[in-house]
Order: sequence, then C-alpha cells, then structure tokens
Amino acid sequence: MTRSLSFSLFLAAILLPPAPSLLAQAPDTRPPAVEKIGDKLFRIGEIKIDAAGRQVSVPGRVNENVMQLEFIANTLGGHKAYESALTLSTSATNFNAAMLLIGLDPAHARNVPRFHFDPAVPEGDRVEIWVECPGGECQRFPAERLMYDQEKKQELTGGSWVYTGSRFIPNGPYWAELDGVIVGFVHDPASIIEYTGSGALSRFGFIVTNPGIGLADGTNVLVTVKAVTPRH
Repeated sequence: MTRSLSFSLFLAAILLPPAPSLLAQAPDTRPPAVEKIGDKLFRIGEIKIDAAGRQVSVPGRVNENVMQLEFIANTLGGHKAYESALTLSTSATNFNAAMLLIGLDPAHARNVPRFHFDPAVPEGDRVEIWVECPGGECQRFPAERLMYDQEKKQELTGGSWVYTGSRFIPNGPYWAELDGVIVGFVHDPASIIEYTGSGALSRFGFIVTNPGIGLADGTNVLVTVKAVTPRH
C-alpha cells in the first residue's frame, strides 16, 4: 500500500463516526463540516484554519480547580479536564481534521506512546503551540510555559511538540475522542500532540499550571498550533 493511499484511508477513517455499538460510550464524532471562509482559509466549528500559513487557532478557557497536570489541553466536555490546563472549544475529531488540513501526516509518527508514561520519545511532524488571552489578561507565550514543577520551582524546558495523531482502539473509537484529550506531555497514547521532553514523566503530582503566568481559572484563551516540519 502506498503512503498516499495509507494517508487517504486514515483521513477517511478519522472523519467517520464510530460503529453504532460504541455510540453510547463515545462522544459525538460526526464528520466535521469544513467551511471555506477565504482564500485557503477554512473553519471547522470554532477552529480557524490557515492552510497557506499552516496554522490553526481555537478558543478555549483555563480549567478550574486543577490540582496537577498531565495534559495541556482537553476537548470540550472532555473528562480529563481535572488534569488539563485548558479546555478547547472543539472535539478531538475536528481538531485532528484541522491538523490534517495544515499538512501534518500521521504516517510520519514514530514511537507513538503505547501506554501512559511511556518512556520512549515520540517523533513526528513538529509543531509550535502558542497561547494568548484575547481579553489582555496575558501576553502571547509558548505552551511549554504552562508546565511548572512546583517542587523544583521551575518551568519545564528542553522539549518540543510533535503530532502523533492519537490512534484508534482496536475495533473501537478514536482514542483521543474517547479520553477527551488533545495535547499532552506524559506520553499518553490518546494525545493528538505530544511533548518530546521527559522532564514530567517521573514528576507525577508535582507538575501544575504555572502560577507565574497569572492565569485565573476560567480565563478565555486562544491557542494557535503552527506546523514547523516542511511538507513532504
């Protein structure tokens, strides 16, 4: 099977809803409606896609009463919000469709996490992630700054973000949709985007939302994801 055919099959699969027998346990994953809003500009729900600039932006908010982090961003209504810094106004299926539209390819992913806290370093198309506050409560900053080790009293550094695309559970739904996660840093198989750094893998319970940024619970944010790896 050629890479292009494999990629086409993946794209078709990710846009399809789960099997009827799984609808009770999985969130709504109906095919996203892609709306063209300009020259190489599109919208999927709340996500705006700049295909030429190879970046997407999606609004969200800071999660409330989060005691420790394992993820940077969860889906709207995702049940991992209690350990995620942000909730984004999208489903995992829609978010992943946007990633495909800016040229990210799951076929490039290697060492995709097999289990929670997988020590293997994930590889894939690299992206940058930025966070800003439309209301002016914060200046634009890289998403890496959200992760703070409260015992060591330092921000996590030294890693980058890669697109792994999550995966389908055998004979089941899209894992990112089921777990309601989008961006993670503990090398979890459900995440669509993962952090390559290992600084948080042995620091469970110590990683929190960075208090130095000063983001109050419920603050509105805008998250931008930009593809860095050249198109193949």
